[in-house]
Amino acid sequence: MKITRLLIFPLFIANFSYAQTILMDSLVQKNYSTFQKNNTNTFEGKGWITLQDEINKNNSVLLGEAHFTNEVPYFTNAIINTVKFDNYILEVDPYTINTISTKIKTLSPAELDKFRNESGSALSFLQGEAEFDLFKNIIQHNIKAYGTEQISLFSDRLLFSELSKQSKNAKAKEIYAQLIANSAAYDTKNNTTFYLFSDDFLAKMNALSSLNLSANEKEQLEALKLSRSFYLNRIHRLRVQYMKHLVFEKLPEWKDKKNLFKFGANHMPKGESLMEVFDIGNLVSNIEEANYRNSLHIMIVGKEEDDKYKSFLSVIKDDNWYAYDLRPLKQAISKKKLKVEDLELDRIIKGYDYLIFIPNITKTPKRGKQDH
Repeated sequence: MKITRLLIFPLFIANFSYAQTILMDSLVQKNYSTFQKNNTNTFEGKGWITLQDEINKNNSVLLGEAHFTNEVPYFTNAIINTVKFDNYILEVDPYTINTISTKIKTLSPAELDKFRNESGSALSFLQGEAEFDLFKNIIQHNIKAYGTEQISLFSDRLLFSELSKQSKNAKAKEIYAQLIANSAAYDTKNNTTFYLFSDDFLAKMNALSSLNLSANEKEQLEALKLSRSFYLNRIHRLRVQYMKHLVFEKLPEWKDKKNLFKFGANHMPKGESLMEVFDIGNLVSNIEEANYRNSLHIMIVGKEEDDKYKSFLSVIKDDNWYAYDLRPLKQAISKKKLKVEDLELDRIIKGYDYLIFIPNITKTPKRGKQDH
C-alpha cells in the first residue's frame, strides 16, 4: 500500500503541474491584444485602443518600466499626447526636477543643449536623449512634474551650483564653490568611491549647517545628507520609505488630479513590490481606493526570454507590441484555480493590471559626460 502511494504521489504532482500550465496558457491566450507604432509618433491596433480606454478610466496611471530605453519614452509620449494629465511623478529627486523644469522654460535651445552637455549624469535618468525629450514634451504640455527620489551620487555639483546662485550668505557661497571644485577634482583622480562619502564633504556640510541659511538651502542640504546615508547603509526599505514620504508629502497637490507615475517596474505593483516591500504602487493604489477611485498599473518591459514568461511568449508571432490583461489571471489565483510557483511572476500578476512586451528594445543614447 505504501509503495502504491509513493508511486501515485509524483504522478499527482506531475498532473497538477501540467493542468496549471494548460490553465495559465489558456488564460493568457484569451486575454491579450496587440498594437504597433505608426507614422504619427503614436500607435494603432486593438491593444492601443484598449489601453487608451483603460488609461482614460483611471485617475492615476502607473508605468513600471525597464529604464534607459527609447521605447518606453515613446510609449509615454503617445499617452500624454492622447490623454490629458495634470501631474507627472518620476524617479528623480525633486530638486533636480525643479532645476531641469526651470531650464526648459527659460533657456534658448542652444543654452539648454549647453546645460545638458555640462550636466551629463547629474540629470539622472533625464541624461538619456529619449527621456529628456519626453520630459520636455511634458513640461511643454503644462503638466506639473514632481521628483520623488533621493539625490543621485552624480548630482551634487548641480545642486551646489544652483544653491550658490540662490544663496544670500557669502560664506555659504564660498563653501559651495569649494564643494564643486573638490567634487570635480575627486572625479578626475579616478577614485573608486564617491566624493559624497569623503571626510572633506562631511566637514564642509557641517560647516554649512552652522551658517544662517534660507529654509530652501537647509532643506536641500538635509536631503543630500539623507541621500548619503541611504547610499552608505544600503537599506532598500529606507530608500522606499523616503520615496513614499515624498509622494505623500505632495498628496494635496495630486490627489484630485489626473496623474501619471513612471518608475522602475520594481516600484509600481499594487501589492508587495518585486523587491519584497510595499512601495509607491501600493501607496497610490490605497490612496485612490480611499477616494473611491481607481489606479491602473502597467508593467512595460522588453520581451524577456525567461522561463517564467513562457505562457506569454508562446502567443508572440510577430514584431507587434503585446499587451496582456493580467486581471483574469489574478482572479483565477484568488479563486485558488491557478497557482503560480514563481514568486516574482505571482507578484507581477497580482500587482499589475497589464503586462506589455516591447518587441525590440533599444538603449537610449546619453547626453554629456558620465561621471565615474
